[in-house]
Amino acid sequence: MLGVFMYWLLYISFHFMRLIGWFRWRIEGVERLPPRQAGGMIIAMNHVNWLDIPMIATMLPFSYRLSWMGKAELFAHPVADWWLRQMQVIPIRRGKRDVAAMDTVIAALRAGAVLLIFPEGTRSQSGVLQTGRGGVVRMAMLAGVPIVPVAITGSEHGPKGTLLRRQVVITIGEPYGIPATPNGKIPPALMDQRTNELMLRIAALLPEERWGVYAPLLTDQAKG
Repeated sequence: MLGVFMYWLLYISFHFMRLIGWFRWRIEGVERLPPRQAGGMIIAMNHVNWLDIPMIATMLPFSYRLSWMGKAELFAHPVADWWLRQMQVIPIRRGKRDVAAMDTVIAALRAGAVLLIFPEGTRSQSGVLQTGRGGVVRMAMLAGVPIVPVAITGSEHGPKGTLLRRQVVITIGEPYGIPATPNGKIPPALMDQRTNELMLRIAALLPEERWGVYAPLLTDQAKG
């Protein structure tokens, strides 16, 4: 309960800044979100700045309270460990096959968590989309939950941009599912295909100049 209260306090504080016109954050497509009572889901979003997390957390309805993954090093200090766990952050060892963390994530999704994942794996800084990784696809298939593609623009200006009242727009795309394979595994070729599909869905929500490595594929798709 303490974690919910802390999350709510931050949620209300950021919304107050929006209501007085200081934070110019906007969200589009909320009606596309799967019904909350339907269970867990993955919010797959491009990653530009560390502010992306509080921005999307604030702009989603409160019932879609987020969980996300953080590198294990952040949990080293007892106070940080307590705070992050209250915020439903799941520790993961980056660059390693962390089976325990994966099991925790799958269990959380099956239990109804709304998990925020950045499929690029790292921040873009410029806002231009980078190559996606396959973890999102694997988690969605194993947990049996939908993926909600989301795009954010404007956060590349960071805290200074927010204080200067720069516009930030979050756009929610259509949710979709990842079909299960007969043996529960995804061959590399299929993984690449499914990951490209996800990244193209995110790219389609961004301005053309942000398509990055997916520009040729998205252009061919549009011609198609």
